[in-house]
Amino acid sequence: MSRLIDARADLDRAEAAEAVSAMLDLRFSDVEIAATLAALARKGETADEIAGAVDAINARSTPLPLPAQDALDIGGTGGDRAGTFNISTTAAFVAAGAGARVIKHGNRSVTSACGSADLIDALGADALRCSAPERIAASLAACGFAFVSTASHHRFPPRLGELRRALGMRSLFNLAGPLVHPARIGRQIVGVARPEQQAPIAAALARLERDAAFVVHGVAGLDEVSCAGETRVTRVERGATASFSVTAHDFGLSPCGVDDLRGGDPQTNAAICRAILDGERGPRADTVTAAAGMSLVLDGRARTFADGAQLARHAIDSGAARKVLDNFLCGASNS
Repeated sequence: MSRLIDARADLDRAEAAEAVSAMLDLRFSDVEIAATLAALARKGETADEIAGAVDAINARSTPLPLPAQDALDIGGTGGDRAGTFNISTTAAFVAAGAGARVIKHGNRSVTSACGSADLIDALGADALRCSAPERIAASLAACGFAFVSTASHHRFPPRLGELRRALGMRSLFNLAGPLVHPARIGRQIVGVARPEQQAPIAAALARLERDAAFVVHGVAGLDEVSCAGETRVTRVERGATASFSVTAHDFGLSPCGVDDLRGGDPQTNAAICRAILDGERGPRADTVTAAAGMSLVLDGRARTFADGAQLARHAIDSGAARKVLDNFLCGASNS
């Protein structure tokens, strides 16, 4: 690690995996963990370092025993501090309503007022109970949507979490987290809060052999695709990457401002989610439509983003998206 800390040299994938393994096993001292994470963040994490971290974390967890290569997830690294409502989780219900198989992977709030697991609880389910393997399989079969909590499948030493919080900065774990999906899904949309994170995460996804992925960054500072300004997109497919930009107009929608997308605590965001699934119109619904529409392009159900948005809008207007939520909650209450 002296080469990394003293010379700011990059680690290769195997070296990064070994370093993260040492942190997870607490073979590094507190000082070594803090110094390593700080050195990586200071120089900027590479694709090999992110992929190596994913390798180390995956090596300590058992994949969910279900076929998930055709399933997708929508999420982000967090850290944009924009205070938006739970766009990705709401969009996941809509995408499932349009026929996609969605296994939403998420955690409780770290930098926001409401993480995806907090929203699931506020909607009336129990995020941890929903994450049992048999519950995930049953939920997918019943409504095309399932939720899996990070905390239920990845056991990090409490001391490591305390050190990360004490550092007060995003770290390699924040970048690797969205890529460590317990179901080993084949398709994924990953939002990043900072533009310099986009290329290494896209390259890491290619190294990890995702079938297809979109890595998105909103120039307004969001780790989401939205109708608030331009969204920069890197597509990953069969190991190759290509970058482009989209705006609300590419989805056939109207532009909005970040302030139009503000959320609040879990109960507030649950009310927003229900209102959108019940047919609310406006900037919040348009942004969810865009996010779900992009996922339907990734899923192969739509050819263009405008086509995807139309499918997403139909899932809302027909009641199919709300039915996904209702069936998910019904199954959760009976588990």
